[in-house]
Amino acid sequence: MNPVTRRQTAEAFIFVKEENMSMRYRPLAKLAMVLRSHADEDHPGNIIYAEGIDYVVDYDRGVIHRTKQSRIPDWSRHELYGQVVFDHAAFKNCSNREFTVYGDYVYDNDQFKDCFVAHDSGNRAGVERWLSKLRTSEESSIVVFGDSISAGGDASEEKFMYFNRVHQFLNEYYPRSRISLLNKSVGGETSKDGKNRIQRDVIPLRPDLVIIGFGMNDQNKHGEGVGVSPADFESNLCQMIEAVKKLDNSDLVLVTPCLPNPKWWYSSGLTGRYAEIIRQLGREYGVGVADVTAVWEQELAAGKSAESLLLNNINHPNDYGHWLYFQAFVPLLRDNLEIIETIKA
Repeated sequence: MNPVTRRQTAEAFIFVKEENMSMRYRPLAKLAMVLRSHADEDHPGNIIYAEGIDYVVDYDRGVIHRTKQSRIPDWSRHELYGQVVFDHAAFKNCSNREFTVYGDYVYDNDQFKDCFVAHDSGNRAGVERWLSKLRTSEESSIVVFGDSISAGGDASEEKFMYFNRVHQFLNEYYPRSRISLLNKSVGGETSKDGKNRIQRDVIPLRPDLVIIGFGMNDQNKHGEGVGVSPADFESNLCQMIEAVKKLDNSDLVLVTPCLPNPKWWYSSGLTGRYAEIIRQLGREYGVGVADVTAVWEQELAAGKSAESLLLNNINHPNDYGHWLYFQAFVPLLRDNLEIIETIKA
């Protein structure tokens, strides 16, 4: 099968001195890379960095590094540089905002071999009622329910928040449909908080699709344990799932969390366990699962650093990270939608 030529847009990078940083894919040398200061290519404050002056790309190896005289911010100047373990409360500013830059490039890729393949593709039948409404141009509604990441996290603009990416794409693909989006997420919440307020904030709305995203704060270290134990997390999610399923007309997608920075003191290292609970409940209840954890693990395995994916350097995705969240919805939609951008070589 011949590979297709694809464009990687706004991939995030954090550069340390003149060290090589891995690119997600190996770029084509005949089509130069563009590196800029903002994810939005039309941002009025964009700085466009010059290849060969500010950075150098090794197209054969798929790595990139800043030059010694580069205008690209050097993360070795970050106050967390050199920290093996850190407590964010002990530092004035843990954010990677001023150090994150974004790159566009073209690469050869077999979309059926080297694409986002989640650990568990979820249950597409679990969202079929919702998709059928979109196909027939019926009015439909989406409610997003979760923690700070599902509230938008540290996305630089609303359009980059993962749920808005999903909403925008669906509106473009189904221009005759009237798809409303309402976000009922609250920063800092755990699944316990979600369980306690779903009857008040979600059920009365009777949405066609509910997106539930908890787990990040549940897995955080808290004293001698975690914020919410795996057993309680499962129980809380079950109660939320059952509340939605009682509506009869609502489909459901559960979202596994991204991985927090492993150097963060409050990261328990148990995110994978919470993600597996979500996957298992997806199978048991026949609902969709957007497996962000698996997509995130693929990025790290490809050489991306935790810092290059987390804007607050702790547990909030940057603009590229929100795009990865969006990509986690692909297995639920790929039988119906083609969201991979292809261009001519």
